[in-house]
Amino acid sequence: MAKQSNKALVLSLIAEADVVAEEHVNYHEQYVTGANNVLYELLAQMLRVCIEVETSGESVRVVKEMRSKLKSDYGIKTQTNSRTSSIVVRYIVRSSRKTAHVYGRVIEVAMNNNITPEQLPDFIRDKGGIEEIRLSVVSAEEKKAESDKWANARNALTGLLYERDPIGKVVLNSNVSLPYASDVVFDYLICNKNLKTGEIDVLGAIYPSSDIEKRALNLFAINSVTMQHNGTNKFYDLCQKFGFNQDMLVDWMKANGFGTEELAKDFTTTLVSKTKELNNKGE
Repeated sequence: MAKQSNKALVLSLIAEADVVAEEHVNYHEQYVTGANNVLYELLAQMLRVCIEVETSGESVRVVKEMRSKLKSDYGIKTQTNSRTSSIVVRYIVRSSRKTAHVYGRVIEVAMNNNITPEQLPDFIRDKGGIEEIRLSVVSAEEKKAESDKWANARNALTGLLYERDPIGKVVLNSNVSLPYASDVVFDYLICNKNLKTGEIDVLGAIYPSSDIEKRALNLFAINSVTMQHNGTNKFYDLCQKFGFNQDMLVDWMKANGFGTEELAKDFTTTLVSKTKELNNKGE
């Protein structure tokens, strides 16, 4: 027979938990929420100083003096290319480089959004707090870095394609003039293989589009890098990630005149190397 529950004991434990829960609520309101409110007001004061320095007409001298005092009085070195607001915040927050960096991000976002010191506390709350603002900046920077890497890969690939021997040539009718646009490098044709002659018939031309060019070059680069890992576990991971299979990539290899896997992999090795060079130049 199941043991009868001790109702009094259950109620007692629940009551004890309720007391601790209430103490936690009081702690959170008094120390966490209260501390955040004080901190947000302090950040508003920092923002006010940053705005006053930048609009003073003497920002260069103020920053120079702050950098000098940070170094001589506190042993803190700062970079000459730092934002004015970053130097001001670092001058105010002298105890922790990491804390100054986080507060500086909040001030930077506020200034970019034309937030006044009076609006800053509510702005921080609306954004979910200081950490959420910091993460949003980091996320934006990561996206830009990723975008820059793709742009460098496309630039490297464009150069390699121009250096290659053509995989074929097309002769257009004398009355045909392909459309031109300044934001693209290549022309785009709609083609079909003529099963009777084995030739490639050009059926139409697409007006140049930078979006199409980005997608085409990105896809070419992805195909190339994935093919480089053929025969490894990473190959199957990349195929799954990008929706490829081995037959598709072998067809891509043949279509681009790579008679052997080694030739395709050599091309990719060069592409990766040139992309890294461009990435390093941008750092």
